[in-house]
Amino acid sequence: MMEPYDLAQVCAFLAARDRFLLLTHRRCDGDTLGSAAALCRGLRSIGKTAYVARNEDVTPRLDFLCRELRAPADYAPETVVAVDIADEGLLPASLERFRGRSDLLLDHHPSNKGYARCGLVRPAACATGEIVWEVLGGLGAGFDLPTWSALYTAVATDTGCFKFSNTTPLGHRIAGEAIANGINFLKINREFFEKKSHARLEIERALYNSLCFSDDGLVCGAVLTRAVIDGARANYDDLDNISTLTMALERVMAGIVLTENADGSFKASVRTHRPVDATAICARFGGGGHPRASGCTMHGSGREALAQLLRAAGEQVAASDLTQADV
Repeated sequence: MMEPYDLAQVCAFLAARDRFLLLTHRRCDGDTLGSAAALCRGLRSIGKTAYVARNEDVTPRLDFLCRELRAPADYAPETVVAVDIADEGLLPASLERFRGRSDLLLDHHPSNKGYARCGLVRPAACATGEIVWEVLGGLGAGFDLPTWSALYTAVATDTGCFKFSNTTPLGHRIAGEAIANGINFLKINREFFEKKSHARLEIERALYNSLCFSDDGLVCGAVLTRAVIDGARANYDDLDNISTLTMALERVMAGIVLTENADGSFKASVRTHRPVDATAICARFGGGGHPRASGCTMHGSGREALAQLLRAAGEQVAASDLTQADV
């Protein structure tokens, strides 16, 4: 059972420990890597030994965050910190050996399983980067330009460049301070929110061509098969946030995208507009996440899996008070 910590306790814990290894989740994104990189640099600035664990899912677009921070192959940590990881099942294959070994976790997912010895979980935070920013301040850590770039990447990517409903005043403050300290926010925004590869265009084309809708038009979904993904030569970057495209469609309150994994299972990404709860939809299938963005793993054929999720989403939409909708 995890012991819940407040900010002061987290700072005291980190100040008293050394030889840190920071874990990130599989299919890593800007928040898990940005938060881990910022924490790693902050710990180093106060004289600690710290590294970010090597994660085979790091893509070229994200590599700048951790390029200089990766742990040597023979590094033996004394303190293991899980960053933005809701469940140990989300560890990449190379980090499975650290299952059950997390001393501390920092996270903002309300579905966090509490698997570490102690931890701080703050669901109201727009990103784990918010928590790390506060921790670094509490430690009296230094904020160099790469640290600010990592924190900006964390909060910007997890809020869709500050347009998702999880956006907070503190997230804007962190972004403002990062810009004031000289980060190249234009480059970061271009990389994560504007630039598209040819593979991404092919994936978007396949997504739109395969969309299906509920009878009332409030729920939509699509399946991206392995054949489509491999045919487009798409990597994790090309699939990043693909499910958010469904939420731009008129009248849609819940959008579902299934992407086929190499083992034949499907990663389901569910996005919703307020007040429809994406977490409640995914919880029926053993998943979790955030109220507006959640996920789960599905088995069987893609068509059957999508049908199950469409039914669950339709029931959740029907149970929601759509007079409170944001759209």
